[in-house]
Amino acid sequence: MSEFKSVVSLLWTPTRRRLSLSLHGSVEAAVRRLEDELSTSEEFSGRVAERAVKIRRLPRKSAVKGIFSTYLYAIVQEDGENCRLVGHFQWHPVGRIYAAAWMVLSAVIPLAFLVAGAIRGTPESTARDALPYLFPVLLPLLLIGLLYVQRRRDLPDEEAIRRWLAGLKVGWQEVETESKASSPQEAAG
Repeated sequence: MSEFKSVVSLLWTPTRRRLSLSLHGSVEAAVRRLEDELSTSEEFSGRVAERAVKIRRLPRKSAVKGIFSTYLYAIVQEDGENCRLVGHFQWHPVGRIYAAAWMVLSAVIPLAFLVAGAIRGTPESTARDALPYLFPVLLPLLLIGLLYVQRRRDLPDEEAIRRWLAGLKVGWQEVETESKASSPQEAAG
């Protein structure tokens, strides 16, 4: 059952692939900081549009390339005086559609073979005669295995994005402390 859950998680976001990160400062400051960090990063790329954030590891550093690479889709939300970066890790939408299409095909093809085998069966047919029609039933199992392996290959990229954001969070606290310390001096001077 857990293997089935991990395959379904390729199309929907399970709890373990979610991210919630508290950040100090306003939403606007957080958005500016993310834009600045993404523009200067040598390991990550992404975009920040208003409050929406999309981050991925650059292909030359990524464990997985193409439509199956892991993305962080997040939103910067207000949280009292501070803000939060809330989102989830998932494949690109094209990768999810591709995986869903193959999941459907891998279920329909064996079903067609089983129906054809049942129609062609006669009272004299044996289990040995039905064996060729049962091989396509292994197709969904093969797909589940491939998707599971692909999902496991994504984990280093997800962890790298989490570490990078955790490093930014530490820097955020330092920047906020410095900006608060310098503002009374500017006001007095």
